[in-house]
Amino acid sequence: MIFNRFNLSIILQVVLIGLNTSLFIWTYSMEYMLITRYSLILLWFIQIIFLIRYVQKTNRELNRFLQSIKYNDSTIKFNKDTKSPFNELYQSFEEVVNAFGKIKAEKESEYQFFQATIQHIGVGIIAFDENGHIHLCNKAANELLGLPVFINIEALNKIKSGFDETLKKLKPNTPELIKLKIGHDLKQLSFHATNFKIDKKPIILVSIQNIRNEIEQGEMEAWQGLIRVMTHEILNSVSPITLLSSGLINNIERNKNQSSGFGKENFKDLLQGLKVIQSRSKGLSSFVEDYRSSMQIPAPQFKELKISQLFETMETLFAEELKQKNIQFKAFGENDLKIIADQKLIEQVLINLINNSIYFTSKTEPAEIILSAKLKEQNTIITVTDNGQGIDDEIMDQIFIPFFSTKEKGSGIGLSLSRQIMRLHKGTISVESKKDVGSTFTLKF
Repeated sequence: MIFNRFNLSIILQVVLIGLNTSLFIWTYSMEYMLITRYSLILLWFIQIIFLIRYVQKTNRELNRFLQSIKYNDSTIKFNKDTKSPFNELYQSFEEVVNAFGKIKAEKESEYQFFQATIQHIGVGIIAFDENGHIHLCNKAANELLGLPVFINIEALNKIKSGFDETLKKLKPNTPELIKLKIGHDLKQLSFHATNFKIDKKPIILVSIQNIRNEIEQGEMEAWQGLIRVMTHEILNSVSPITLLSSGLINNIERNKNQSSGFGKENFKDLLQGLKVIQSRSKGLSSFVEDYRSSMQIPAPQFKELKISQLFETMETLFAEELKQKNIQFKAFGENDLKIIADQKLIEQVLINLINNSIYFTSKTEPAEIILSAKLKEQNTIITVTDNGQGIDDEIMDQIFIPFFSTKEKGSGIGLSLSRQIMRLHKGTISVESKKDVGSTFTLKF
């Protein structure tokens, strides 16, 4: 229908042009019709121009339609004149353009939903090509790697030399554990790679998870299980020794006047040796019982605590000892900073850390301990910093292991207990230290 009207319009205009040409030829032989002849020439040019514009207008509208499809432009409109033979065609053009616009809007909504989902999940996601250019990087990946923005994985070499090549060489579907020191935190990250193609271009998709907490939890549970077995076995072995030594002592003391041929000195040594065995058996049993009870942390009683009050308690508690040992103590933090925690347990953590700082600054002149607190990325951070002897890199990973201690008479319980308490608070404890410079323990809530 549309093209029939178009054809009729073209035929009509061609017929009028032909008729005009015939009239011009007829008037050419009439000298007195000079003005008419020139008028027909002018009319002939007007008809030709109108025909060309008529055809070109259709081509222009068709070109606009194709361009709108090519560039996904759904805002284009066509002039739907009721007298135009192409009104129905223009309407069809707009329907097609609007349909493409609706599809584009749906795709945009899906893309926005995808982006929001990717940014919201706690697993780090990075997608890059063979040249290292980043195609996708979510917030979790930025936070895990400690880099707010980067456009190429070469930027990761700031964290660890050659780290970009490590990511490129990840084997698909084979998790790889990598330990990284990022800021003050030592992170154990699990990297999992998948390869695919977009427009025949190879893309590597890498997921990143911080599994340090899971590893620490597994280690802690393993140690606690081992300790339970050890304490049970030690108590089972020591109890009979204690009872036997007590029985022997009582028996010897009752019959000491009846001994013959044994000698008073030998008798005295025997009695003294049994008493030593009894004393050490009781002491070992008491130590094991005390340690077992100390490892059984009560369920936290959470309440809102002011950091300033915690710091004041620590200053009061250690004031005399710090004065006697000539250690300068500073405590400061942001105003009105609060945490949700168990007061007794957190105080115990701070006491353990400050006691350690006092011990390891004993040979430092002038000695200094700084207790500070701040809010960082919605996390409350408490740090205990000293300028003591520091910790060797070789033993940095061992200081939170139960029974491990660098003190001469240390039990190795304090830091292990502190880590358990922080885990109960859904927080972390970490350390940064440099030999002969000092240490900083960080509590993150």
